Amino acid sequence: MTKTPKQPNAPGEKEFTKRRSVEEGLKLADAAHEATWRLYCDVLRLWRACRSRKCRRHRRCLGEPAACLLRALPSVPYARQLEAAKEVIAGGPRRTLPATHLEWNVRREPLPRLLSWRPTSAVGEPIRREP
Repeated sequence: MTKTPKQPNAPGEKEFTKRRSVEEGLKLADAAHEATWRLYCDVLRLWRACRSRKCRRHRRCLGEPAACLLRALPSVPYARQLEAAKEVIAGGPRRTLPATHLEWNVRREPLPRLLSWRPTSAVGEPIRREP
């Protein structure tokens, strides 16, 4: 049997490749961590003492979730942190489903490891591989 050369996709046809670039993977990881930080803020009801009026008005975290969580976490008892972790896995007060499998995994990370994540925008440009 002879193999036929692979035809390029037509303009309207979808390409179902399962690989993504490093930049796309980092963006996906940043989004998953930010969504999980927001869930922790909502579960711990940090919007009640937030400096932003927008957060208090909407009764949810709409600002910088990582900074708010780091600022308030020392005053939260350890037992409450463990309860919050279980609630975050369940989807928070609104029972939101994880958007991606990566977010599903991030929700199950221990809180200290979750807070050690630094978004690529904070670190700078992601590492690029030379061709």
